Amino acid sequence: MKFRSKLVVFVALGVLVERAVLVRAENAAPAASQTPRPVEPQATAPDQPRFSYGGDASELGAQWMDDLVFLSSRVNVSEPSLFELDTTAANSSLAPDRAAEINRTNLRPVILNLPALDVPLPSLPAVAKADFGLTVGQPYQGTLGRDFLANLVLEVDYARDTVRAYAPASYKYSGKGVVFPLSQGNGMPVINLRFALEKGKEINGNFVVDTALDASVVLDNKFLAAHKMMGDRGKTMPSIDPFTGQPGATTGHIRAFQIEKRFVDDVLAIFSDQPFPSAGVPVAGAIGSKMLRRFNVTFDYPHGQLVLEPNTNFPDPDQEDKSGLMIVAKGSNFKTFEVVGVEPQTPAADAGIKNGDVIAGIDTDPAADLTILTARNLFRQVGHKYKVTLERGGETKEVTLQMRRYF
Repeated sequence: MKFRSKLVVFVALGVLVERAVLVRAENAAPAASQTPRPVEPQATAPDQPRFSYGGDASELGAQWMDDLVFLSSRVNVSEPSLFELDTTAANSSLAPDRAAEINRTNLRPVILNLPALDVPLPSLPAVAKADFGLTVGQPYQGTLGRDFLANLVLEVDYARDTVRAYAPASYKYSGKGVVFPLSQGNGMPVINLRFALEKGKEINGNFVVDTALDASVVLDNKFLAAHKMMGDRGKTMPSIDPFTGQPGATTGHIRAFQIEKRFVDDVLAIFSDQPFPSAGVPVAGAIGSKMLRRFNVTFDYPHGQLVLEPNTNFPDPDQEDKSGLMIVAKGSNFKTFEVVGVEPQTPAADAGIKNGDVIAGIDTDPAADLTILTARNLFRQVGHKYKVTLERGGETKEVTLQMRRYF
């Protein structure tokens, strides 16, 4: 099981001194009849990101949910919120219910207070994501988009689970990674890669780089149909579509996936009929967090480049589901793991699991101690045997699942 959740916090002395009064006011317990009032941003908000104590780099508070990246940030010195890093989002945003919880609505201008770093934004609109909990299993709080990245160099180290920000003026990449010029189609990071499906020819295509995509590679069925490649997909199995969090996609193997001179082995692709992010250029698909995990990724918008430097995860193969289950997270706390699909002739089908069943626990872990991401990762472990507690029609039963490859 690969589930990583750690918070790295580094706050420089200069920030503590600068914000001492605001922090004391924020932490003070209000009277019972009072509602805490938002702290107004400074009248002269900085136009550029400002590092504490005259520095030019900061290690940010990062929390990892599987391979998805979340950064902890305050909004105009509010309580901290978790913002998902999303390179397909043009603008950063805050969930409406979270904005109400921290009393930060309709703010202009906005300063995001990250560890040892203040990042100004012209606004922080309220945007809800209804399908977020289905796939991630956590309440949605906010997004950091390309407006956040525009004036920073952000290095995401997927091997060490760290995220660092650098001032562009003093940054120059000097490693051995592959440097891609950022094709600014609608401002979205797009890189050109070469790939081949399980059958058929190799072809070049544009791929959106999507840090918020919980998949390795997602291919656009409309692109494949236009290039007469639908029959090249080989054997597939039904899967959850990462764009909707619901069944409707299929998963298969990619025979070849080439990033410049490097070949990535054992890549799984999800074939989707859903609309892809509008990149301003024709795209074959998107690469997501499960491909990016193989690299240390540098998003350098100020210098117009993206760097992929292979890390220790590079040779690790993608792992497909070994259970035959498709599950989504529901309920107010996203701890109701509902079965929405059972593939025939799989361990789940052999165990008698049915659509509508709720997974209440896996081995000794109740669902309350898991997320949908950890549950799905457990079911990718070949050879493992689990005791799964099910709820069906008000009754509880226990079944045994022996993981195995079935496609």
